[in-house]
Amino acid sequence: MVSYLHLLPFLGVLFASSVHAKPSSVGDGNNTVGNWDYVPGAYIIEYEQGHTLSTKIASLAPVKNVWPVMRYQNLNMRKFASSKGIKHNLGGHSQHASRTAAGSDTGYAPHILTQVDKLHTEGYTGKGIRIGIVDSGVDYKHPVLGGCFGEGCVVAYGMDLIGPDFNGTNTPVPGPYPYPDCLGHGTHVSGIIAAQENPLGFIGAAYGATLGMYKALDCGGGSSNDVLMAAFNQAYEDGSDVISISIGIYSGWTEDPLAVTVSRIVDAGVPVVIANGNQGPAVFSSASPGDGMGVMNVASIDNTETPFLGTEAFTSLHSPSGNLTSFAWLPGTPAFPNITLPLWAVTPNATTDGSSSACSPLSSSAPTDLSDKIVLVELAGCDDPTIAENLAKNNVKYIMYYSSDDDLDDVYSVSTAPSTLGAGMVPLQQAAIWLDLLGKGTDLYAKMVDPQSAKPAATYFPNNSTGGYLSYFSSWGPTWEVDVNPHIATPGGSILSTYPLDMGGYYVDSGTSMATPLMASIYALIMQARSIKDPKTLLSMISSTAKQTKYYDLYQSIFYNDPAPVAQQGAGLAQAYDAIHATTTLSVSSISLNDTDHFVNRTDFTIKNGAKQAVTYSIGHLPSRSRDTFKAGVSTPSQNSNSSSAAATLTFSATKVTILAGGSAKITIKVALPQGLTQANLPVYSGYISLNGTNGEKLVIPYLGVIGSLGSLQGIDAGNSYIYHSTGHSWQPAPNNDTWTIPYPSVGSQPPASAAIDCPALYILANTGVPLIRADIIPLGDTPANTTKILGLDTAGSFPGYPIQWVDANIYQTPFNGVTQEGVILPEGSYAVLLRGLKIFGSASNADDYYIVQTQSFNIKYNSTAT
Repeated sequence: MVSYLHLLPFLGVLFASSVHAKPSSVGDGNNTVGNWDYVPGAYIIEYEQGHTLSTKIASLAPVKNVWPVMRYQNLNMRKFASSKGIKHNLGGHSQHASRTAAGSDTGYAPHILTQVDKLHTEGYTGKGIRIGIVDSGVDYKHPVLGGCFGEGCVVAYGMDLIGPDFNGTNTPVPGPYPYPDCLGHGTHVSGIIAAQENPLGFIGAAYGATLGMYKALDCGGGSSNDVLMAAFNQAYEDGSDVISISIGIYSGWTEDPLAVTVSRIVDAGVPVVIANGNQGPAVFSSASPGDGMGVMNVASIDNTETPFLGTEAFTSLHSPSGNLTSFAWLPGTPAFPNITLPLWAVTPNATTDGSSSACSPLSSSAPTDLSDKIVLVELAGCDDPTIAENLAKNNVKYIMYYSSDDDLDDVYSVSTAPSTLGAGMVPLQQAAIWLDLLGKGTDLYAKMVDPQSAKPAATYFPNNSTGGYLSYFSSWGPTWEVDVNPHIATPGGSILSTYPLDMGGYYVDSGTSMATPLMASIYALIMQARSIKDPKTLLSMISSTAKQTKYYDLYQSIFYNDPAPVAQQGAGLAQAYDAIHATTTLSVSSISLNDTDHFVNRTDFTIKNGAKQAVTYSIGHLPSRSRDTFKAGVSTPSQNSNSSSAAATLTFSATKVTILAGGSAKITIKVALPQGLTQANLPVYSGYISLNGTNGEKLVIPYLGVIGSLGSLQGIDAGNSYIYHSTGHSWQPAPNNDTWTIPYPSVGSQPPASAAIDCPALYILANTGVPLIRADIIPLGDTPANTTKILGLDTAGSFPGYPIQWVDANIYQTPFNGVTQEGVILPEGSYAVLLRGLKIFGSASNADDYYIVQTQSFNIKYNSTAT
């Protein structure tokens, strides 16, 4: 083990905390951040090289970092599911899929968008590359994932780091097999990388690679940072060539312990690919560990084709025995039996209310006996049983419903009338094809297959609205210290992949979780093709050859011709083929111009020509749209803040340069800030330095900066930080000078878990990121508390769990039973809490670098005495 991996959990009573970050609506959107709290008495310690564990942690000179152990919920970076997994009969498909022939992905949209299909055509599959995944485990018994575990299998290595009963607070019980996957997330991620030949026709982007799975998430997507860090390190120790992580907690800080861990791994030479989060479209909404320095953090682009997953059935034209075309449907109650019948559609001229549904009886123009037809009807205006009851008046036995809009989430398992013998539902997109044929007088037959014996099926429908644009949910950068993120984007919206067999076998899911394994696969393809494994080189190759996408503003419903901001897409959509075949390398993958206080008005980069002939490069500037962090008068990052075409002005030392084969040239850039932006809204501006070579290569360097002062932000909301009653039904401020009578505590004890015991509790709303929050207890009046001077002020101790570091915009709640963070029992008396928030870029040891918020006063009395 190398020294930088000495990140060891030490369990003891030196740290006791009970701070909770609760899900909260940040800004003005509906997304919620994940929630977490501290594990009392648990540390993670990073030592300087050559030193070992000791119990005197706080005083040891060789201790480099000390972090509390934190437990998390909802770590998986999935956004939503567009169609549910359903149980299928996989009969006829080998229980141990071939490792040599995964078929062709011709026409598979995510691979076309990223040029992966071109690399497959050239024979690159990721063979020989080991991809380590940290996730919820994997159903390696799935035939499409090889059906086995160990040497020679698709999933060849890994382990379970938590055991079946882990809940984030108890001791993990590791095991040798990363199975089962009770969340499904890890199996879905694994299929995006390595799915083999399957009935649905898709394949993994690096289907020849070898997978390792490190199970670190429980069935609810929860874990703790010590477990996750151990999983990251184990993936490194086991020889992974690239590590894929589709999990995270909202942060925005490179100093977060998860981010630090992956940065150490990158520094050791192993690239790490991480989801950037699903908290978009607010600026400054990225997740850790994706905030780590040097990692490849990934944004999501919407798929240009939306898969609909269901049960397979068939249609034929002109006769029941014509050429069969497969389609997917969702079984209703009751499901269709094995039948073949002609389709008949409910149209406005066949209903009494002029609709295409049957919320009223059919008109006299409809056949009186439709028992020998499958009736196609729109589900709109009333519920499905009502439609079935009305159709039953025309002796309808078999009903195929379709949705009234093109949202695939609106397709579900319908209910019917008692007389119905078979029912199901298809999307509007599928029904539209049939309605067109029937409207032209074409005889159309449906061959339905009983779901118990049917195979799964997927139908792909064009996404003509947002396909190819950044997903609305994809988190935006930069970090709170203006590090550029995300770095790249790949398709993550509406992705079909594998799922645990007992959960349906296949699933369509969306999120930066789905974009990340595709990017990890691209790394594997490059490693196979170019034998390059250096993280910095790989990041630059991918970033410089990316394709910029245009900006779609969801809230304004505007499609702009301007490129999407760098804070949303990074360099743009990854182009795997261009990256592998590029001969030009750039010294930087991105440039941060920082905020106005630390503005970088001059910088440079180097171009190296790796071609066998001289290349002339034309150097230019492609501005992207800027985006405000805040709406006017709103103090939290906004989901629907304004964007602008205002851009920085870039001047280059040369706009054209010829570089000989094997040579290089340095280009200096001078930057002038954009004009016309409102500093109070903290706009993030960005763009791309473009390089067009005479060898046909088109390269970019993304940059971004912030107008305004991050150091002037007061992240702690003074109007929403106070003491409240822990047993209250709502988090309302207690009256000033209110009194709590509580049991006399024991040293080192935690606030009681029982809701029946009312304790004073601290509520803090953080509107933005805060590097450090102190919560110091100040004795008031003649309260006889012993005090210590902290940063120039006398305090009786810290509120439990404080200080806390690397805070994101969230709600923080902490109950108090009279025992300070330092383990001191406060005497009866009157107190207030002095909240001190460290300014961004501030020094923790300088009192002037904090802003101050003080709570109302509160009185403590004990209803018992010390024992």
